[in-house]
Amino acid sequence: MSRGRNSAEQRHADIDYTQLKRLIQLNDSMSSAEETHKGFMELYDGIFQQPQTSLPKKQLKGRMHPPVKPSLYESVQEVNRHQPHGKLAQESLMNQAIKALKKLPIERSQSEHHVINKLLKGVHSLNSQLGLQELKQISTITTVETWDRGQIIFAHNGFYLVLKGSVKPFNHETLREDQTVSTIATGGSFGSCEPVNAAEGSDIVQCVLTLETCEILKISRSGYEKLKKDILARDHEVKAALIQGCQLYLHWPKLSINHLVDGMQLKTFPANQVLVKEGKICSFVAFIARGECNILQDARSLIKSVDTKSCRVRSVVVGKLGPKQSFGEVSILLDQPSPCTVITATEVHGGIIQPECVKGLDSVTTALILQTAQPVCGKLSEEEVMKEFLTQERMKKWELEKRKILSAALFYNGVQPGRGKWTFNRGPRGKTEKSNKSI
Repeated sequence: MSRGRNSAEQRHADIDYTQLKRLIQLNDSMSSAEETHKGFMELYDGIFQQPQTSLPKKQLKGRMHPPVKPSLYESVQEVNRHQPHGKLAQESLMNQAIKALKKLPIERSQSEHHVINKLLKGVHSLNSQLGLQELKQISTITTVETWDRGQIIFAHNGFYLVLKGSVKPFNHETLREDQTVSTIATGGSFGSCEPVNAAEGSDIVQCVLTLETCEILKISRSGYEKLKKDILARDHEVKAALIQGCQLYLHWPKLSINHLVDGMQLKTFPANQVLVKEGKICSFVAFIARGECNILQDARSLIKSVDTKSCRVRSVVVGKLGPKQSFGEVSILLDQPSPCTVITATEVHGGIIQPECVKGLDSVTTALILQTAQPVCGKLSEEEVMKEFLTQERMKKWELEKRKILSAALFYNGVQPGRGKWTFNRGPRGKTEKSNKSI
C-alpha cells in the first residue's frame, strides 16, 4: 500500500493544477466545439510538468560557478593530451637521460646513448660548437654530477648543462652573484667545450652558484679533445684506405697518400647526376668507394633537330666506372677538357678533391699523379662511336623482342606475372583473355 501511495503522490506531483483548472474552465468560455477542441489541444501539454535537466556547468552562461579541481589522474591525462611534446615530455626526456648518465659510458646500451644524443641535439649552444660526427658520438664522454645547494662550480674545464635545479652566475673575484646575468634554470648551459679567448669569454658564463640541489651534465674539455682526435684518426684511415684501394695508387708511398688525404672530402652522389661534362675540365678528382658510373660520348653524326633554335645530340655508353677507380686527375693538372661525360648510374659513395687542392700539391706528388693516373676514356673516332651505337641499339631491340615473346608465351599459358597465380586454361587467345577477365 505504501508503494502505491508513493507512486500516486509522485504522479500527482507531476501535474500543473493551474493549467488543469484553465483546461476545465475552457468549455464555459468557448462557444463552438471546434474552438473548444483547438484550445484543449493547446493547453493539454501544459498540465504536465517537464523534468528540469541541468546542463553541464561549462555550458551555462551568465552564471559564475566555483572551479572544480580535477583529480591528479585527470590532470595528468589532460596534460598528456594537449602537450605531448611540451614540458612533460621534456621532463620525461631529462629523467631518462639522468638515469642513463648515472651509468659509466661503457655500460650504457645503444638506446641509452640515443636518449642522451636526443637531449643534446636540442641544446643550441652545444650544436654551435660541435660538428655532425662529434654530436653523434658525444654521448660516449658525457657524465652527470650532483651538486648541493650553495656550492660554486667553475666551468673553465668543460661544458655544463643543467638537467635539474637552477644556478646563478657568480663572480669569483668579488665573491658575489653576477646581477647582470639572469638565473640559469633547467635546460640552460654554461661553460664551453673549446678554449675561449679573453674577448670571447665575456659572453660565456665560467662560474656559477647552485641555488638548490642540481643534476648537471658535464662534457669535459679533455674528453672532447680526445674524441676529436679519434674522429680525425678514423676519418684519415677511411680516406687513406679509399685512395690505396684504387689500383693506380696501390704502391704509392704513405707520405704522398697523406697529402691527398688532407684535401679529400667524403661525399655521396645520387643516381643520374652528371659529374663530368664532355668538353669541360673536370670540377674535382673523384675516388669511387661504392656505386657505378656510366661513361658517355656524344655521337655527332646522330644530331637530331628538335626545333630551329636547338638540336639534340645522342650519347653512347662507351664504358663504366666502378669501385676502386678514380677520374679527373689528368684533366685538372693538364687543364685538358674531358673527352667524355660521366653520369652516376647508381648512388655513388666516395671522396673528392677540389682543383685548388690538387694544383697546390708539391712537385713530387704531382709528378706521381701524372705518372700513374690515366684518362677516363680515350677519345673514340666517329666510326667507333657509330659502331658502338649500332651494337647497343641491336641489343635494345633484341631485349624488347625477347620480352614480347616471353610475355606472349606466358599469356598463352595463362600465367599472369605479378599476381602469383597459375591458370591451366589452354586454348585460343580470346578464350584465355575471357578466362582471365572472369578471374
